[in-house]
Amino acid sequence: MATWQLIESVSLTLKQLLERHILATLSTTNISVELATTQAFADLNLAKSPTITLFLYRCIENPELRNSPQRRLSDGTLVRQPLVLELCYLVTPWGVRGSTNTGNDAAATQEEHRLLGLILQCFYDHAEVGRADLFEDPSRPVWRPTDAMQIVMESLPVEDHYRIWDAGELSYRLSATYRVRVLGLDPSLAQSTAPVVEANFVVEKP
Repeated sequence: MATWQLIESVSLTLKQLLERHILATLSTTNISVELATTQAFADLNLAKSPTITLFLYRCIENPELRNSPQRRLSDGTLVRQPLVLELCYLVTPWGVRGSTNTGNDAAATQEEHRLLGLILQCFYDHAEVGRADLFEDPSRPVWRPTDAMQIVMESLPVEDHYRIWDAGELSYRLSATYRVRVLGLDPSLAQSTAPVVEANFVVEKP
């Protein structure tokens, strides 16, 4: 159960996982990993260095746990269950083109295929992300000791995949979509009630 900074921390966790995997696999820091929206994609189309973008395009509540009952803490405080979130990301590799030259495009396409393989391997290896790998600024605690998250590759219908690119008025690019499930966002409000110290049970005759 995390604080309100969890969305930012999840995104930075994914970024950190990719950076570490690239360094361990290719021993290079030449590949940039960035949090971005479609606004940055037009410039990346002519990228001067290989880049991987993480675009958070949707945030939804887990429908299966939406109506969980309230819980009572040890001090008698009554609180709602954490908000269980699923964050949807579009992950896109960008090869070095520098121009629209056909030869540059072929080399950049090959590079994007290579980067996509790294992306798939990284998130497959880290399908379950434990507390130790969750990003957190030491000055701003976000996660609790038992927190974790799951990374699941999502197969969107072709129409939905194209719609993400159409919204930014961009041509379709090679990309992958992932759904990240996090345990939950802690509520900020709690209802204080007196704890039960004595109970009387009466059975009435019919």
